[in-house]
Formats: sequence, structure tokens, C-alpha cells
Amino acid sequence: MCYKAEVHTKHSVAGCTTLVPSEYTIRHNTVAGYIHWRICKRMGLQVTDKYYGHIPERVINVNGAAIMWDVPAVTDRTIPANRPDIVLRDK
Repeated sequence: MCYKAEVHTKHSVAGCTTLVPSEYTIRHNTVAGYIHWRICKRMGLQVTDKYYGHIPERVINVNGAAIMWDVPAVTDRTIPANRPDIVLRDK
């Protein structure tokens, strides 16, 4: 654990280099996984009973829509951060 985080809350919220690669990423992926689970459930896909058991697939095609998990977004410009967590494309 980073000792600076105990002294300065701003440090831990702004992006502590000790916590970012582990704790923040785990928390972020858990929330994104829950949203993916809810989208899949709403689209009528078979999912686990509990969201924390859900393992998102990279691309799911259902009823003319695509649910993409952590797939690079292709755009007409170069964007430095072009890997959104979830993309829901309704054709």
C-alpha cells in the first residue's frame, strides 16, 4: 500500500502510481464487467446468476447488435486512447 495515500487523499484519488496498476484497475474492471453483464442480460443472453461470475466475451452478436468488450475502436482519426471498455453497436 502506498503510504502517501494515507496522508493525502488527493494523491490517492488523482492516480497513485502504486495503486493504479492493481487496485484501481481491478475496481474499474469489476464495474465495467457488471455493466457488460447487465447489457447481456437485458439483450436476452444467457448469463451467470451473479455478476461477479461473468467473464465478458470480446464480441457478442445478437439480434443485429454487437456488444464489444475491450476492443480497439476504429475511427477516421488517430486517437491515443481508442480502446473503450464496452461498445454497444446497434445495426
